[in-house]
Amino acid sequence: MRRRLTIANGRRTTRHGAEATAPPAQPAPPRPQGKPIIHVISDSTGNLAHHILAALLTQFPPDAFEVKFWTFVRTAEQLGTTLEHILKQPGIVLHAVVSPQAKQQIAQICQGAGIPALDLTGGFVQFLSEASGLTPTADPQRLHRVDEEYHRRIRAIEFTLAHDDGLGLETLGEADAVLVGVSRTSKTPTSIYLSQMGYRAANVPLAMGVEPPRQLLQLPAGKVVGLVIDPQRLAAIRQRRQAEWGMAASSYADEQAVREELAWSRRLFARQGWPIIDVTHNAVEETAARVVELLKLPRATGG
Repeated sequence: MRRRLTIANGRRTTRHGAEATAPPAQPAPPRPQGKPIIHVISDSTGNLAHHILAALLTQFPPDAFEVKFWTFVRTAEQLGTTLEHILKQPGIVLHAVVSPQAKQQIAQICQGAGIPALDLTGGFVQFLSEASGLTPTADPQRLHRVDEEYHRRIRAIEFTLAHDDGLGLETLGEADAVLVGVSRTSKTPTSIYLSQMGYRAANVPLAMGVEPPRQLLQLPAGKVVGLVIDPQRLAAIRQRRQAEWGMAASSYADEQAVREELAWSRRLFARQGWPIIDVTHNAVEETAARVVELLKLPRATGG
C-alpha cells in the first residue's frame, strides 16, 4: 500500500506517524567542471583577502583554482547582484566584509544554495573584541582613509623614487633604510616595497673598482643593509638582461667576474659593519621584512 507523506512540525511523517527521511531543501549545486572557482567578496579594495588567499594557496598546486574578486561591494543592492552572478557560476565563496548584515546575507544565500562559504575576518574581529572588551566599528572605509598615515606613506614613496639607483645622495641621510649591492640584487624592487610600507628607502649601486659615494660611507652602520645573491644565479640574470637589451658580451655576465664582484662587495660590507641579506631565494616581501628586522625599524602600520 502506498504511504502518503505529510508535514508535521517541520518533519516529514507517514499517515501512520512514522518518521521518514526528508531530502535536503536545496540540493548542493553540481561540482563545476575544470578548476574549482573561488569567489572573493570584499567591501573595499580586496587587498586583505588577496594577501590571505595568496598565502593559503601556496599549500596547493600552482593554478589549482580559478579566483574571481568582487570588490567595493558595499550596498545591499551591490551584494545582491554579486550573489546572483555567483549563483550562476557556483564554487567556493570567501568574504571580507565588515557589515554584520552583509555577512548574514552571504551566509544565508550560500547556505540555501549549498555553496561553501567562509568569513575571512569575522572570527578574528570577534576574538579581539571579546578578548579586549572593545566594540569594533563596521566601517570599510577606515582601512584606506586619506589621513596623516596615508600621506606619510605617499611621502615615503616619493622619497624612494627620488633616491633610486644612487640618486639624491645629498639627502641620503634622511632615509630610514639604505640598500646597497652590485647590479641586479633586487635593490630597487625591495626599496619600492619598503616605501609602500611607509619607510623612506634608498638604494645605491656598487661596482667593483669604483669607490662608493662618500655620503654612503659616512652613514651610521645601523642604516645600511648589503644585498648579495648566488653568483651563478646572478650571472644567469645578467645574461638574460644582456640578451634582452642587445648588449655586447662583456665581463658583466661572466660567472667568474660575478663571483669576484660579489666577494668584493662582501668585503666592503664587512669593513663597514653592514648586515647582509642573501636574496637568492627570497621574495621581495621577505627581503623587506628582513631589512626591517635587521635595522630594528618601527613597525609600519601602512601598506
